[in-house]
Amino acid sequence: MAAVGLWGLWSFARGGTLSGSLAGALAIGQGLIAVQVLAGVALYALGGRPTSVVHYLYGITALLILPFVWTYLRERDRRQALLFYSLVMLFIAGLAVRGMTTGG
Repeated sequence: MAAVGLWGLWSFARGGTLSGSLAGALAIGQGLIAVQVLAGVALYALGGRPTSVVHYLYGITALLILPFVWTYLRERDRRQALLFYSLVMLFIAGLAVRGMTTGG
């Protein structure tokens, strides 16, 4: 997610708009987040528990934020969408780092 966020910011700084390849990377990233959440649910079912309940908040937020941003941006300017998506990707990367530190 950090790489996609930086790629988007680089493209934005160069005057670009949301491209198909970047949108594809967003979709792949969202799919990987869903796989991580499913793995977490499986671990939970097998008795694994994180050291902090905040870990659940990070996972749920990472899973839900991109679809919410998509509903907000789908009718907006593609250049503006590029900036928002790039910042959200960096935010999700931060959530991933925090999630790793609270997972135990």
